[in-house]
Formats: sequence, C-alpha cells, structure tokens
Amino acid sequence: MMNYKRFYDRISGPLRPYTSILERLNKVITRTFYLLFPIFLSLVWLRNGWFVLFTTVLIMGGCFFLLSLGRRLYNRPRPYQTWDIQPLIKKDSLGKSFPSRHVFSATVIAMLALMINPWLGGTMLFLAAILAILRVLGGVHYPSDVLAGYVIGILVGLLLYL
Repeated sequence: MMNYKRFYDRISGPLRPYTSILERLNKVITRTFYLLFPIFLSLVWLRNGWFVLFTTVLIMGGCFFLLSLGRRLYNRPRPYQTWDIQPLIKKDSLGKSFPSRHVFSATVIAMLALMINPWLGGTMLFLAAILAILRVLGGVHYPSDVLAGYVIGILVGLLLYL
C-alpha cells in the first residue's frame, strides 16, 4: 500500500504558504457552478420547453441522490481521517469521500453547459477538472474520489443527450 502521507506532503508542501488562495479558489469555482446552474436550467427550458427541463432535472437530481446514497453506504474515510495529514482545505466532515460529490456536481453541470454552448461547456469541464485537483491538493479527497466523481459526472451528463 502506498504511503499517502508521503505523497500528500510532497504535493501540498509547496502550497502551504498559499493555503488561503487554494481555499478561496475552491469556494469560487464551487459557487460559480452552483450560481450558473439555475441559469442553465432556465436556458434549457426556454430553448426546449418544460418536458426537457423536467427530464433534465429528473436525471441530474436522481443521479445526485443515487451518488449520495452510494457514498453513504460505502462511507470511505477521508484522507485526513486515515493518514496523519494536515489538509489545506478546512473540512470537518467524516467519511463519505468516494466519489467526490463536489466534482460530480461540477462535471454534470458542465455537461449541461455543453448542451447550451460547446465553448462554455468545455471551459466548465476544464474548471471541474481544476476543482478535482484542488480537492486532492486540499487534502479532502483521494485522487480516485475525484476521478470517479468526474467520470460519473460525464456519464450522467451523456444521459442528458439521449
């Protein structure tokens, strides 16, 4: 088994003087996605009508619920619970680390944006990947947590295109 503490100390060490920037960037990206989400839903409704909006919300909400249920049942400990590390992002919650719900949500919202505008969606997918990296650098998720959240977000986003 890999020594995650050694890995985390190596990737987070140079960033310790910039902890406040890392935390702010994490918050700004997360809030940007959540603020844009209702705007994207409004655009879906205006362009495609109530049925497509309802279907979109049903798919996204249902998958969010299932992902949350899976996290709760699996209940993987967070890196700071298992290893003696000092996370750069302050987080007090225990367990429910796999998969990352932040990254899943950002990715599926980016996939919705992709339906509206390819350039905007591509930019948001890039920001979702940055968020994934920030969550690992911040010490609140393992790389596999954020990778799973990103991949599941893309797969759920593809359901929106059916």
